[in-house]
Amino acid sequence: MDFFSHALLPFLLGSYLGLDKRLLAALVLGGIAPDLDVFFSWINNVYPTSLLLVHRGITHTLFFGFFFALMLLYLCTHEPVKGYLGRIIKFDLDFSASSMAFVYAGVLIHLALDFTTTIGVPLFYPWQSLRYSADIFFQIEPIILIGTFLVLAVLMRDKSHAKFNKNLFILFMVFLLVVGGIRMEGKQSAQSYFNGTGAEVFPESGLFQWAVLEDEGERYLVSQYDYLEGNISSRTAFPRLFVASSVEEAEKEIAAAEELPQVRLFRWRAYAVAINATSENGSSWEIEYYDPLVKAQMDGSRRLFRPPSRSYGSVKVRVENGVARVED
Repeated sequence: MDFFSHALLPFLLGSYLGLDKRLLAALVLGGIAPDLDVFFSWINNVYPTSLLLVHRGITHTLFFGFFFALMLLYLCTHEPVKGYLGRIIKFDLDFSASSMAFVYAGVLIHLALDFTTTIGVPLFYPWQSLRYSADIFFQIEPIILIGTFLVLAVLMRDKSHAKFNKNLFILFMVFLLVVGGIRMEGKQSAQSYFNGTGAEVFPESGLFQWAVLEDEGERYLVSQYDYLEGNISSRTAFPRLFVASSVEEAEKEIAAAEELPQVRLFRWRAYAVAINATSENGSSWEIEYYDPLVKAQMDGSRRLFRPPSRSYGSVKVRVENGVARVED
């Protein structure tokens, strides 16, 4: 879910409940805290590690999410930081037991929203790195983002008051439920269409578009399903392993590449993993790990939001004399 919706929903909920300004600010802070991982997720680019120091990683957990939000709460109540931020946005916070409880409540709201989206959240990390997702909404659902901007525009224009915000919360929740209902109907339709194939269904950026991933052992099939038309608009096959020369030689080099933390992290983030392995000479190999579903999204022409770059859904590794390194 997008950053603005993560801030808006706790604000409207807190207003509906009639929270005082300090508790309302704590709830909103908790609602946006997990997404502030963008300020340190670059660490993995400088010092590669298998730790989930990535977006939707360590801060999107029940355990670390609380302590990260608690740290932010403390910083925001520290006078130098509070004074600086006060020039940008008006807020009031204190470091109390009540504020701690509400900042964690905001984190839980954030995790619940992201749970409904594709990719999901690793709720029980570090004990378990499995991502949990209902796969109802796209990572950033365009129609919800538009609705959020409209609500924010109304709040800024009308100088909100308590009764108005309560009604706005109800309307916004109805809006989310309607969009969610459409999405769930579309998912059920796609699952019924591919019934018996073991296919996995994922939302795409278009409200009525779904990506369907089938694992056929030797290859992956990625289909684009249109809920309104009730049929497939495109279908592409991707080999699980493509080797331009000897498979036996490639397997040894791939084993070396698998030890890299970047590859492990890529496997954790990907919907599925396919590999292209090419030998340039007897001692040098280029191995590309890519996500077939993301690759299909990059090549598609009907996507409202595509991945930010070609490298988003892939990682390239060069193995020379048994030593593996990631290529930029």
